[in-house]
Amino acid sequence: MSMLSARIHVYQKPLVVEKVPKPRAKGPGVVVKVGAAGLCHSDLHLIAGEWKDSIPLRLPLAPGHEIAGYVEELGEDVPGGLFKVGDLVAVFGGWGCGVCHVCKLGDEQSCPKAKWPGISQDGGYAQYVSVPSYRFLIKADGRLSAEELAPLTDAGLTPYRAIRRFRHMLVPGTSVAVVGIGGLGSYGVQYARFFGPASTVMAIDRNEKKLDLAKKFGADRTFPISDELRAQVMDATGGRGVDLVLDCAGAENTISASAGILAKGGVLAIVGLFGSMIKVPLMPAVINENTITGSLWGNYNELAEVIELARQGKVKHSLAPFKLEDINGAIDQLKAGKIAGRAVITPN
Repeated sequence: MSMLSARIHVYQKPLVVEKVPKPRAKGPGVVVKVGAAGLCHSDLHLIAGEWKDSIPLRLPLAPGHEIAGYVEELGEDVPGGLFKVGDLVAVFGGWGCGVCHVCKLGDEQSCPKAKWPGISQDGGYAQYVSVPSYRFLIKADGRLSAEELAPLTDAGLTPYRAIRRFRHMLVPGTSVAVVGIGGLGSYGVQYARFFGPASTVMAIDRNEKKLDLAKKFGADRTFPISDELRAQVMDATGGRGVDLVLDCAGAENTISASAGILAKGGVLAIVGLFGSMIKVPLMPAVINENTITGSLWGNYNELAEVIELARQGKVKHSLAPFKLEDINGAIDQLKAGKIAGRAVITPN
């Protein structure tokens, strides 16, 4: 049997939507009928070949690491009673070995031998995807659609982990800023509001439509990225600065701007991967005892927490659906900054 898949054949070229063999489930593996797959900026980097030296791909390859769908086929080694055909599931994308020290700590996404859908093997830009083990599936109920569920596996998960790690800082009177209100940032604003109910939540972006979305999702203040950003933020915080900044862009200019608005003892958590270097002034970072840290994706349990929040109606979505056949148009719109929130590809 065959299926449709959108695959990279040549870097910097449009994806090719074509028929390929449908995968089969073996051993502990599961085949999932893709209900939706989120379109991430990371996919743009992969398609453009920007990461080909650090993350070489075996082409042709179907990208797509944000996946939700329905159990299509179970391998013979999947324990009985866990899943059945037709179950709505989210696919946790950090496929660790399961036995190393990092995996046993619970952070399989950081496993030295981790594999990922859409990178190590064909991902979610297809009608079906092969998941190597049932361990990487989280069952969801009918209160969430596949379109809502798919972006939670990265865009919803990544900022959740980053803010959750530093939630102890968000006591009354503090402030938290989210830089870059795209797919990740639109969820990040909501988590900042959730974990810091008595904190001032700020949103920073160059796009007014995205700042308007941040207001709808709980931001108290919004600021455009400009040369006046530091002065505006310092004025808004009475000269204190921001206690926690989540940078969802990770470009050199946003990292520099983010570091420049930190309060004494403030933390800059970087989750975006637009740039290639972290460059911040040494003296202020030392004198103010700032912490600058990266945060990678999230683990299985954190994804389960995110899905539970969404199930309870505590997470809002801004989604732009596209058919698989229209994926290259979706990519062009994302490149042009025309998508506020997350684009999702619906292959079936």
